[in-house]
Amino acid sequence: MTLSGDTWISRKILCMVAHNRKLNKKSRNWILNPSGTRLLRYQSKTDCRANMDRKKELLVRVYAVLAAFIILSVVIMARVVKVSLFEGEKWREKGNKNVKMRTLRAERGNIYSEDFNLLSTSLKFFDIHMDLTVQKEKVFNAEVDSLAYYLSESSIGKHKTGSEWRRNLIQGRKRKKKYFPIAKRINSDELRKIKKFPLFRLNKYQGGMIAEPFSKRSKPYNGFASRTIGEDRKNASKVGLEGYFDKFLSGDSTQVLMKKVSELNNEWVPVYDLQDFEPGKGNDIVTTINIDIQDIVHNELLSRVVDVEAEAGTAVVMEVETGAIKAISNFRRLASGDYAEVYNDAVGRLSEPGSTFKLASVLALMDDGYCDLESTVDLKGGKMRFYDLTMYDSDIHGLGRVTMKEAFEKSSNVGIAKLVHDNYNSPEGRIKFVDKLRSLGVASKMGVEIVGEAKPKIKHPVKNKKTWNGTTIPWMAHGYELMNTPLQTLNLYNAIANDGKMMKPYLVSEILDGESTVKIFRPRVLKKQLVRPEVVDAAQQMLEGVVKSGTGRKLRSSIVDIAGKTGTTRVNYNTDEEKKEYNASFAGYFPVQNPKYSMIVMIYKPQGKAYYGASAAGPAYKKIAERITTLSDNLIYSGESQKIATAELPESNSGFGNDFRRVFDYVGLEYKSKKSGSWVEVDPFETKMLIDKKRIVKSEVPNVKGMGARDAIYVLENLGMNVEVDGVGKVVKQTVKPGAKIKGQDIKIYLN
Repeated sequence: MTLSGDTWISRKILCMVAHNRKLNKKSRNWILNPSGTRLLRYQSKTDCRANMDRKKELLVRVYAVLAAFIILSVVIMARVVKVSLFEGEKWREKGNKNVKMRTLRAERGNIYSEDFNLLSTSLKFFDIHMDLTVQKEKVFNAEVDSLAYYLSESSIGKHKTGSEWRRNLIQGRKRKKKYFPIAKRINSDELRKIKKFPLFRLNKYQGGMIAEPFSKRSKPYNGFASRTIGEDRKNASKVGLEGYFDKFLSGDSTQVLMKKVSELNNEWVPVYDLQDFEPGKGNDIVTTINIDIQDIVHNELLSRVVDVEAEAGTAVVMEVETGAIKAISNFRRLASGDYAEVYNDAVGRLSEPGSTFKLASVLALMDDGYCDLESTVDLKGGKMRFYDLTMYDSDIHGLGRVTMKEAFEKSSNVGIAKLVHDNYNSPEGRIKFVDKLRSLGVASKMGVEIVGEAKPKIKHPVKNKKTWNGTTIPWMAHGYELMNTPLQTLNLYNAIANDGKMMKPYLVSEILDGESTVKIFRPRVLKKQLVRPEVVDAAQQMLEGVVKSGTGRKLRSSIVDIAGKTGTTRVNYNTDEEKKEYNASFAGYFPVQNPKYSMIVMIYKPQGKAYYGASAAGPAYKKIAERITTLSDNLIYSGESQKIATAELPESNSGFGNDFRRVFDYVGLEYKSKKSGSWVEVDPFETKMLIDKKRIVKSEVPNVKGMGARDAIYVLENLGMNVEVDGVGKVVKQTVKPGAKIKGQDIKIYLN
């Protein structure tokens, strides 16, 4: 009987119904549907048992398969545990022999001056290799001659002839070289050119060219604030701003897969083309450094340390109102006799400040009410004994009783030491004096954004009882038995110039992510009022008096009024057997009427007779202050008019045209422009200066004689030459003759 889908009853149900005891034997032979129609003859008991047996057999098979899967899973898991936990290191070492992950660093952010001149940037270079196994035989044979010719004619491959390139390429292919070297350290322009060469114009998997990018940090202004900007080198500690802001500058790195292609040479190549990766770029840093002021400070300080054959020198210029550092330079003499920025002495070098510390002493005396400008003190002729030690002034002047103002202006060690000794050298007074110094900020770090700022060392009469004695107070009064850095000394003078408001020195104004601002650094006040206003006014009078009639008389200028204090420190004063060595310094601010900048110049161990603060550090201070003054129309000038007389025309020069025009306009010097141009030559003619366009051809070495170092370096490096500088001033000689063809060669310029 044929059963339709809606009337089908399973064999299992048929069996169950057929064996129902309530049915009689006859009726058990048939199964009826609801409508009463007979549908199917029921199965016998034997058939039902056979079906049940087959079901059991099927279940047994299912359970057996399931058990096999469970056993296999346990074995696999056991193996995984064994490999990962007990044998993991062994297999990882074997795996790393042929494949490994490499970190691809992001492009490092730039460091800018306040007017967005580049102080530090990353130049992108490429190492070029070739996989000689991917080309089809027909393509390689057809293109290898042309590729060899192009390489031999290019700047990157001219060290080999075309036949040498051809022979090497064919040999490399026979040896199945996957990382055949083509060129190292080529720039982006050169990469664009060689991508058009035969074979290289094909993609990586057809032509085989591998371009591996890397970056090198460069400072366009070379030594300008070099140690402050810092270094970013592999396997070396990061210093300066590069180190302090590394997490912002470095950006996010990317991991790329590398494979080994040569066991012999340990050569690794990227599995994928590195140019396909975009690891991103770090944040940019905008500093407070003014490139014009930095130029002045750099050259004047270098000139001074060379003149006095100093061991080292440092200079810092700070904006009075904000605490922004506008320039910072450091030089140390190398074994060769040359000078270079190898350490940031302004921030990290502790030394006894000497007489520049007398400002802190007189501030303490006046603010605590012990003295005023008219308080008198006996100078004892310039020599006085304190307990078992004798103190001397710089010369035995024979003076007796003078005012504190006069003692300060003459930088009398005896006078200032006696005033502090008389008022503070008691058990309670010593603690009070040290606490007062701490309140003046001279015992604390300034928190400038450079790793390695040194902490001042100022003894405490209780905490440092073992090293404290009766002479400590008078010796501390004139800058001995304590140590600080030049920047920490400068910040005290900056506070007095700022009418008693002490600012935090800072070097960075903002952090940028592209065109958006990540963080802004605003001027920060450390103390709103360092001492009472009348004390600030008295201190300003004394600092002005030092230059008008005191030890700083040599710093008087017809261009700008300067206020400050000389400092001369005997370095090896604990013995008379050695040759006397000194540090010389001058700290102050300018112009006096409306202080714009504070500055300190420190010269370490100058040679010869010019070792006093006024004679060793003073000349550099004066020149820097005068040159900075001529940069700005906002400063208040003093003395005679700075118009240049017609009989005193400058000599011939060359450089950036706008710089000359700006200077001539400011000083009122008449000039005439024959032709316009960015780079010019200027020559005196009768009563005026003639400005003419300077010829610079991209393919030829220019004549940079008469240019300043900055302009000459800028021109030559932009033409693709590697520049080495010797000396300071203007260019008087160059090693590659003008007109020669530029081939990326080295050139050395000598300055007078």
